[in-house]
Amino acid sequence: MKFFQFYTKHQIALRRLNYYQQQQKPQHLICFKQWTAQMVLNIIYSAINLKRLINDTHCKRLDILAKAKVMILQEVNEPILNMAVSKAATLLGAYDTNIVDKLVWEKDYNGKIFSLMADAICVATSTHMCVQRFAEQSTVPVICIRSRTHASIQSLATVMAIIEEFGTMQNVTVSYIGNPHPVLNSYLLLCPMLGAHIRFKCCCNKQQGVSPLLYKSSQDLTSQTSTESKPCHCIDKLLNQTTVIIAGPSGDKKNAKKFKIKLSDIQTNTNLHWIFFHTCPRGEEVEEDLFSHCNARTFHSFYNMQYISAALLANAIKGYKF
Repeated sequence: MKFFQFYTKHQIALRRLNYYQQQQKPQHLICFKQWTAQMVLNIIYSAINLKRLINDTHCKRLDILAKAKVMILQEVNEPILNMAVSKAATLLGAYDTNIVDKLVWEKDYNGKIFSLMADAICVATSTHMCVQRFAEQSTVPVICIRSRTHASIQSLATVMAIIEEFGTMQNVTVSYIGNPHPVLNSYLLLCPMLGAHIRFKCCCNKQQGVSPLLYKSSQDLTSQTSTESKPCHCIDKLLNQTTVIIAGPSGDKKNAKKFKIKLSDIQTNTNLHWIFFHTCPRGEEVEEDLFSHCNARTFHSFYNMQYISAALLANAIKGYKF
């Protein structure tokens, strides 16, 4: 009888604990507008610490998220992002499942259904606002790894590489050149949030509807952080005394000429220490001497994706920071 009473009380306590855990809202990453600069830096420094701890992740496995289930839900297949999140989950001791499907986002209850079977959901979609509605129904963290307007993991991985190079984002000038790309929207928020200046040269029109969709939000942030966010129409102004150059994909050959950037362009316009990134896929807009230059950090950024993913998952699921 005593055992039965103990068992009953124990079960009631567990149910109450589960209820209160479910009542706490999970920390989603849908848009950086919903985050603070400190939240962003916490993830980046956590990723840097993990990289220092385990610089080579091959055949490594921790038990931080042991037995956790990470769902990678992709409306469009993103192989590099998929691999980065999958590797991060494995490194932390979790298991992952990858689903590529044309999801009916109008059915908001999907967020609740999937969260019953996963501990975190990473989403790649060609839309954006639907992810917010999806997350509102989810009882577990939802991380938007790529959408029509954001490229969260790629942008954070690049910012991580910049901080590794310069030690800070404060007063760094980031210059982006290329076709409208979701990653530009993320830079437009992250740069002023973290004290950096951003310039960009791209052909942005309503038909493409991608960038600079968040230019107004970027300008609002610059007024709070005494930074600069502005478009440039000529490459000389774009590269004037810059420190970080990011080339986006040009798309077709016509745009490749428009967004052509040469090593000589950078060397002529800045005498500061500079580094170069390419968003990829690479086209004819960048020649080999720049792409493979000793100042190029493109592959550093891609390598950082697994560490950023791991930091996001550890923080979202268990509030863990490295």
